[in-house]
Amino acid sequence: MIRDPAGNGAGGAHVPQGARDRAARRDLPFGDAAEEALEDFFETIPHKRRMAVLPQNLSSRVRIDRRPMSLLLRGGLVVTQDARRQILPGSVLVEQGRIAAVGEVDREADEVIDCSGCAIIPGLINTHHHVANTLLRGVADDVPLEEMLDKTFAFDAKFTRRDVQLGALLGCVEMIRSGTTSFHDLFYWEDEVARAVRESGIRGFLSWVTLDEAFTTQHGSPLRNAESFVGKHKGDPLVTPSVGVQGVYVASSETYVKAREIAERTDVRLHTHLSETRKEVYGHREKTGLRPVEWLEKIGFLNGRLTAAHGVWLTLQEVRTLSRHGVSVAHCPTSNMKLASGGVTPLPEMFQEGVTVGLGTDSPVSNNGMDLFAEMKTASLLQKASRWDARVLPAQKAFDLATIDAARALGMEKEIGSVEVGKRADLAVVSLRGAHTTPFYPANVLSHLVYSGRGSDVIATIVDGAVLLEGGVVRTVDEAEVLARAQETAHELLGA
Repeated sequence: MIRDPAGNGAGGAHVPQGARDRAARRDLPFGDAAEEALEDFFETIPHKRRMAVLPQNLSSRVRIDRRPMSLLLRGGLVVTQDARRQILPGSVLVEQGRIAAVGEVDREADEVIDCSGCAIIPGLINTHHHVANTLLRGVADDVPLEEMLDKTFAFDAKFTRRDVQLGALLGCVEMIRSGTTSFHDLFYWEDEVARAVRESGIRGFLSWVTLDEAFTTQHGSPLRNAESFVGKHKGDPLVTPSVGVQGVYVASSETYVKAREIAERTDVRLHTHLSETRKEVYGHREKTGLRPVEWLEKIGFLNGRLTAAHGVWLTLQEVRTLSRHGVSVAHCPTSNMKLASGGVTPLPEMFQEGVTVGLGTDSPVSNNGMDLFAEMKTASLLQKASRWDARVLPAQKAFDLATIDAARALGMEKEIGSVEVGKRADLAVVSLRGAHTTPFYPANVLSHLVYSGRGSDVIATIVDGAVLLEGGVVRTVDEAEVLARAQETAHELLGA
């Protein structure tokens, strides 16, 4: 949680006794209240639809998502994202969590998913997120960033640990349903987000946010909290911990330098917001005499461990500075447009200067959705419109930003981001049989994925060889229970 530097928001928010009582109730585990709310909801819809909506697994009680010894995705178009960007008709064989064969596969497997009429793609990677804020979706629409933050901080002050876990779990379900297999988060209480990651089976790159103690409502030192989080979770197969810094508007040079020292000492990555708005850039120059990128270079923070979110208000010289230090960028076009950041991230210059870029959705408060198919299309069209050039950011490059380039931005290109033998089996199966993707064939499948595809076209999502979604059912969690509890919690938080 963050206090507004002006004294507003979470730090000064009054939390009444009623809110404390509701927060205490929200610390309770999933149970009868959620089930009763769910039953009331289903009584209002037709019986046939109710039967279709109810999930078949109750994994919060009985776990049924054990990883098969082998998995075969059979008979699709494999969009490999390898160095040659091959699209191959055929299958993908998974054994012990890794890709064992691509193309013609004449072996059987413990589980087989029919992929006819589908594209088999690398799982999508969201490089910037605040996933727990799903509970605040829709609370601050159609307002500028500063007003959005004020509203968010007021509700954020009421969050319990259980709320963070629940919000994160809801977001994980949404991402799994739309083919996202990895996300890069920046938040406090990331240990609760880690619980949601393990429960859902998605892959999480989780950065515990640090900032000056004068601006935080975290218990204890944010820097010590971040280091403790890294120590507890490093080496986890699904959770990759790292150190985050909120931004130059609430973090001093001392905080930035100590955050880098922790990351270097523990050998993890760094994440921060950077040059998101004109106000941030010019306000920092007025305070320090330097723009944020110049200042971060001067204090020695820029390095190859860092992924910087946004980078909207950058000069060409600053782009070159980021490239020189090996800094990657998480591009969040929908969020930046919704908040009227006023500029457009200079992607062509970043590509020309060798800066690695991945796509991010940013917070559900400033984006509302987590569909990376929508984000790919938005990124491409925004660059075309702003540069007056239809050739800018073609479909192939847009798809790269959500797959192999996103993996490279997180230092994980040797493990995920493409469908290649030996890599982790993080995959998605996307139906091409809808009216909006017909006709399809190898020559146009990539354009269909970027310009016509939707998250709802995903029929299967696999992480580390485990099937998280198949046949319309999320296997790893009781989705209906999560939705019911999230709805109940949001009513309590918002007083609606």
